[in-house]
Parts: sequence; C-alpha cells; structure tokens
Amino acid sequence: MSEVRTAALVCEGQTDVPVLRALLQAAWPELEDVLCLQPELDETDRAKGPAGWSQVKAWCEANAGRLDEVLDPDLGDRIDLLVIAIDVDIAIQAGIADPPRSVGVYETKRLRDTMTGWLSAKGRVALPSAIVLSTPVTAVEAWIISALFRNEASPESIKDPAQFLVEKKRLRKSPSDGKPWKELHLYRDDFAPRVAKELKRVRKVCSEADRTVRAVEQRRAQVEEADA
Repeated sequence: MSEVRTAALVCEGQTDVPVLRALLQAAWPELEDVLCLQPELDETDRAKGPAGWSQVKAWCEANAGRLDEVLDPDLGDRIDLLVIAIDVDIAIQAGIADPPRSVGVYETKRLRDTMTGWLSAKGRVALPSAIVLSTPVTAVEAWIISALFRNEASPESIKDPAQFLVEKKRLRKSPSDGKPWKELHLYRDDFAPRVAKELKRVRKVCSEADRTVRAVEQRRAQVEEADA
C-alpha cells in the first residue's frame, strides 16, 4: 500500500485552492492533505490575509533561500509536492511576463521563468524537484469551463473565463461592482469536484492543465521510486 503523502499550494486566491487541490488529489490519490501556504486561510477556507499575484511573488522571494526547510521542516509533515500557481491573465495585466504580449499558452513558459527567478537563491542550480510551477491559461476558470461545458473545444482561448461563467449563469455578478462574483462555496462544492471527475477531458482541451498534471505525475513517480 502506498504511503500517505502531503502537498502544499501557493496561489493567488481562495477560490483557486479547491480547484487546484481537487486536480492534485485526482492526479495523485495518495495525497491525503493539500495545505495552503499562501494565501493563509481560516477554518472556513477563506483568505484571512493578503492575496493576489503580488503576494505569490512576495512568498517566493521571502522563501527562496529556505525552500529545503519549507519542504522538510523540523516540525510538521514533510511536503512531497509544492505547487506554485499564477494565472496567465493576471500576469499579462500585471506586466510580469517580461515583456507581455498576449494572453495565451505562448506566455506560460516566460511566466514560469519569471517565477523561477523569484525563487532563485545564491548557490542553487535548479529548483527542488518537489516544486511544480503552474500557469493556468487564461485562468483556472478555463479548467472549470472544460469540465462543465463539453462543447467548448478551446477554453484556454476564452479571453475572460470568469465572465463566460457569468453569461452561462454558473457565476453571478457582484452586487457591488458588477464583476464576476467568485463565491467560494461554488468553487469548493461544485466546480472543484467536476474538475476532478472530468480530469481526462480537462487535460485534453487545456494544455496547461495537462502540463501541470504531467509534472505532478513525474514527481509522484520520483517519490515512489525513492521509496522502492
């Protein structure tokens, strides 16, 4: 019987967490727990501190010199997999794709290169093998669309996937500003389980979801080989 494993997340916001967690546990069933290191969550899984891409960057830069300690702390469980995720649409808006050109799969490697720079430390040649960088195109909502709407052949090409979900009546408009209202309970109780259930299709039509899962599978194989 395979040993129980622990993973962790560093991502932009509270609604990313259940979707990423479901995807990881579907790809690696032995992951008993998927912790969230950033944003910090309360007992109801709501963010209780700063969030957003800038906080992902801040976390990476603050921990760049102590990644081994993060992954294998003196107290607490060892982290077998650490996924750090930023949506490509936010990267373009924030100008961190260096230089940004367009929202699309083309940008993902440059964004990951930027994220790797945030995690760089003196004397380190490469990131620890436990770390997987994920850059959903254009946002994690594209993965949700692929799970909910089987007729959508190219969810990654949808410019504003959250607005698409509003138009399809899967999200509501915020009463305060009219923007898509990302209600946590929908992501946790509806969207995340559907992504896990439809993972094969999600991977087929969302290239970045497939690349992320392949990286997770590779890490899983490394861990299992080390334990053999």
